[in-house]
Amino acid sequence: MKKFGIFSDKADILLLVCSILAALVGIFVINSAAYTLDAHMRYVLVQSVAFVLGVMAMVAVIFINYQYFEKLRYLIFGAGIGLLILVLLVGKLSHGTQGWLVLGPITIQPSEIAKICFIITLSQHISKKQDSINSPKTLVFLIIHFLCYAVPVLLQPDFGTATVFAVIFAFELFFAGIGRKYILGVAGIAAIASPVVWFLLADYQKSRIISLFFPEKDPTGSGYHVLQSKLAIGSGMVWGRGYLNGPQTQYGYLPEKQTDFIFSVIGEELGIFGTLFVTALLFIIVYRCFDNARSCSHDRFAELMCIGVGSMMFFHVVENIGMCLGLLPITGIPLPFISYGGSNLVTCFIAVGIVQSIHMRRRAVKFNL
Repeated sequence: MKKFGIFSDKADILLLVCSILAALVGIFVINSAAYTLDAHMRYVLVQSVAFVLGVMAMVAVIFINYQYFEKLRYLIFGAGIGLLILVLLVGKLSHGTQGWLVLGPITIQPSEIAKICFIITLSQHISKKQDSINSPKTLVFLIIHFLCYAVPVLLQPDFGTATVFAVIFAFELFFAGIGRKYILGVAGIAAIASPVVWFLLADYQKSRIISLFFPEKDPTGSGYHVLQSKLAIGSGMVWGRGYLNGPQTQYGYLPEKQTDFIFSVIGEELGIFGTLFVTALLFIIVYRCFDNARSCSHDRFAELMCIGVGSMMFFHVVENIGMCLGLLPITGIPLPFISYGGSNLVTCFIAVGIVQSIHMRRRAVKFNL
């Protein structure tokens, strides 16, 4: 009871409430999105179990002093890379990506767990090299650190998740104070390399980019997802079509409705108010992560972990909503706490647990563990 009292007094309650509420909204919407699918209650059950496990994992992480993660950095690094290599060897192929491990009735996506490992190990790496962050030698080793995670994910291939690692890497380096010359240099290299990267992309990846600008050119092919998504959101108007009453959702016109395009389900059935409510919840979570980074600026390791979590959440939210609105390419990035997927939901709660652990100890709060 004493530990619980300390928890309730020192926890970031707004972050905690928004995270749990967002996950409950996700279960509520998944029920509608999967309502006409075979064994639709399985989706609800799996997400509900993941919710319980996620909350338990979050609480466990909260009561672990975040400084222990720094001491376990080599073990965490090895575990993250090991899982990514393992899935390349024995992983399950789905939707063209070999990104899942099947353990009996349980399916795990190791790249989600690897995001947490990457945030912890990269934050520790940068914090230890803070004084030489603009040294070419330091940057080379940091890039190698990043590539150890990004390359196995690209080999799955999963370009969307690899981009998440790149965003975390960029945010943490920026807030660590990387020099402007390096930022401009990377921007210049990216501009020059763009034509080369275009030719290296698979045909389906090129189609996704083209459909972003001209979805009407292939309405039954590469542009189908975007057009159906925009139609679903637009038809919801202000108040929505009503729960379980969205034609695009319930008649099966909206693809991947319980995962990638669940935001479109919200727009169709709950209207603009539903989308604004969910968007507000998610951006409050992002804001609290970055605000916690600001409040613990005296501890670079803690600050960078909060930035890593915040940047991960931020990119997921912006990319998922952007692709549903036809503003960004379709990458298969889930909407945090909302989209169906046990691995992602548990990962999100663990990430929040890390931020909570930092928040509760930023004023040297001590637990008798």
